[in-house]
Amino acid sequence: MDWKEVLRRRLATPNTCPNKKKSEQELKDEEMDLFTKYYSEWKGGRKNTNEFYKTIPRFYYRLPAEDEVLLQKLREESRAVFLQRKSRELLDNEELQAIFHSKSLC
Repeated sequence: MDWKEVLRRRLATPNTCPNKKKSEQELKDEEMDLFTKYYSEWKGGRKNTNEFYKTIPRFYYRLPAEDEVLLQKLREESRAVFLQRKSRELLDNEELQAIFHSKSLC
């Protein structure tokens, strides 16, 4: 096969060109795939093999979205109950006066 035949075949099928320009999204997808592959190789391919990680309590809960009405109501109600409980722990005016007068007598 001479070079003229190779050139004709190449020109006849431009879609199979290995140097075809890729879209930006395809490049990002390919980059993410490569990153995931190399990261998992670097990490050793293990996923939480230590049992200690399963016993760590969860300390962050995301805020409910606007369309999650039930979760928003639950959050509001739990906050109200929490504030009521803290309010009951505070001293009222009579208790504060009693403490103030008992200290002033000493």
